[in-house]
Amino acid sequence: MPANTSPIYSLSGRFSSIAVTAANTSSQGGGTIATDIFLAFTPGANGSFVRNVVWVLSESTIATASTATVGRIFMSTVGSGATTSSNTYLIAEVALVSQTPSSSLAGVPIVIPLNIIVPSGYFLLATNHAVPVANTKWNANVFGGDY
Repeated sequence: MPANTSPIYSLSGRFSSIAVTAANTSSQGGGTIATDIFLAFTPGANGSFVRNVVWVLSESTIATASTATVGRIFMSTVGSGATTSSNTYLIAEVALVSQTPSSSLAGVPIVIPLNIIVPSGYFLLATNHAVPVANTKWNANVFGGDY
């Protein structure tokens, strides 16, 4: 007998955002959370659905060209401390091109569609491979919902 014959829908919407402020060149998930790999999303008690991650360049009022980099999203069983390739898995990566937004010129958000279930006890982590230039940083904005 099937365990669930009805579609599952999110109960309440979820949004989280993290500034990725340091470099991490590993595409295998190694790092230290809050130092060079950043906690982007923690699911609810019954798990969560994540629709997408939107990378947005954020800067101060000074128009400064950002560093071109690669933004990576990982799923991990670790939400704090050190991560390794045995507990953290690359699920998406995207080129984050250099931009120079200002008060009169908008930056271009980069969308990674995920459409995945993040089970309770797992986490989404974010990195970029190059150190952001002064006055700039990439934010990983996560959109989804809790079950």
